[in-house]
Amino acid sequence: MREPAFGVVACAPPTPPPTQLVVTTIETWCGGVIPPPGEPFCHSYPTSRTVDVSHSGTIVASGTSGAAGTLTVDVPAGRLVVSAHEVFSYMICDAPVVTAVAEQTTPVTQTCTIMAP
Repeated sequence: MREPAFGVVACAPPTPPPTQLVVTTIETWCGGVIPPPGEPFCHSYPTSRTVDVSHSGTIVASGTSGAAGTLTVDVPAGRLVVSAHEVFSYMICDAPVVTAVAEQTTPVTQTCTIMAP
């Protein structure tokens, strides 16, 4: 008589999706020649820029956005600050605070403004 065969099958739980930020880097240029009536004084456009993502003052991710001004980085969940890395003194850059939710992708926009005379 033959004994029944029992096998052990190990199943790994599915890998959760990563927690990510999609950073859009924008440059705004204001000033210069007075624009014609109806034209804006400032112009904004996507730009390539290196950014740092920090949590409690510690950099947890960094990277450079592409020509279209976007960068996707894996980050820990929680409150994060996105800041431009090594900017020129004539640029005014914001440092938006964003809350990254575990296993989700969160968008954030980081902007630097240039005020021309």
